Amino acid sequence: MQLSRFVVPYRNVRPGEHILYSVLDDRYVGVDDAALRALSRWQTESAAADEREAQEALVAEGFLVADRAEDDERLRAHLEKASQGVPGTMFVTLMPTLQCNLACNYCFQKEHPAFTKMSSPTEDATLEWILRTVDERALRKLHVHYFGGEPTTRKDYCLRTAEILSASMAARGGEFSWEMTTNGVLLDVEFAVAMRRYGDGIFKITLDGDKETHDRERIYRDGRGTFETIFANVVELVRAGVRVRIGGNFFPDQLASFERLLERLEQAGVAGLLEGVKFKPIVDTQKYGVGTCTGCSSKQEAQTLVQLNKNIERRGMALKQHQGETLESLLGPCELHWKNNYTIDPDGHVYKCPAVAGLPQMAVTQVAEKQGEKIAPLVELRPWEQCGDCSYMPVCVGGCLGGEFLKTGRTDKVHCKKEIFEKSFRETVVRRYLAEFYEGEQVNQAA
Repeated sequence: MQLSRFVVPYRNVRPGEHILYSVLDDRYVGVDDAALRALSRWQTESAAADEREAQEALVAEGFLVADRAEDDERLRAHLEKASQGVPGTMFVTLMPTLQCNLACNYCFQKEHPAFTKMSSPTEDATLEWILRTVDERALRKLHVHYFGGEPTTRKDYCLRTAEILSASMAARGGEFSWEMTTNGVLLDVEFAVAMRRYGDGIFKITLDGDKETHDRERIYRDGRGTFETIFANVVELVRAGVRVRIGGNFFPDQLASFERLLERLEQAGVAGLLEGVKFKPIVDTQKYGVGTCTGCSSKQEAQTLVQLNKNIERRGMALKQHQGETLESLLGPCELHWKNNYTIDPDGHVYKCPAVAGLPQMAVTQVAEKQGEKIAPLVELRPWEQCGDCSYMPVCVGGCLGGEFLKTGRTDKVHCKKEIFEKSFRETVVRRYLAEFYEGEQVNQAA
């Protein structure tokens, strides 16, 4: 027997106590020094009589496998299950426009034409394609993510399509839900309330650190900063009962700035009214750094992410999870790998990843055509197979392949974030373990 290559040991979380964590199953178990030593011995020797019960338990829970072939089969089954996404649900990212009222330095849409909008005939074909796909696959739920460009520059489109899709799903005995990612500049209570008539959706608004940092990156096309406008809109919206989540994109050297943002949200009295806060590292799709440090190490990026997550949880601002909402919380490959996930750009091209929307050569089909879809160019070469025995393959599968393509122009490269996974998983898993078995204990950061 051998330890699965998707099991990561975290040593000495308490004196003489270690954790085995299965990335494949999101499961952990505590073992002592003797058991940890036995794991190596069991690769070539049979378990002693007094060890068999422990070995059998580890086999039953998937921590131990007979050989690599068993590991490979478990990974295949895991990825096949993950490809279903949320069972019975179709996820569609709709991009009514690539136009944006901002010119954020790192945005993958920055170089796209700013005038592209979906026409009425394409809108009709898009709605028909969505509903036809729902029917063909006998799906019961439809979740639409309004994206861009900036979707609030097409409020008419958002309201009209939400009304049609909501009514259409209700007529089928199904469910419709929505979310919108917006820079928040044009978002107002009147529009938010109007959207809620078609489902109690959520707005995701981006604040990239405190005013100084945000206004360096997220700017109007004339170079003016946007922080104060967006922050004021966030306060007004949440006080009116609108569901808002705050997102943010950080470079490794910006920890202090994002901590100041958390402080300001608390000081404004809206921290407890938000649906939560989630920050992530920037995938810099430009081929040069703009406005801040881009040469920091992956180690610093990982440390920043872990510290920000700690601060968010300490302040009680972690993402809230509502019944039926699973998109944010799935532990597994991103939506690129889901069978029932699509992005549709203003010209009606259909993609598997929003990062490459607007690039027709990366599309899998077109809404106006009755042809079947082709394999997504981002996954056709299966670049993750070069990752070898990486323990994080079940949740990463090559990382942000769309972001890597935009940065390098290649579909045969992965976007490796192993160092981030190593640090953030250890932090999270050990904290969970101690909270479950030793409430109040501190995390031992020993390797």
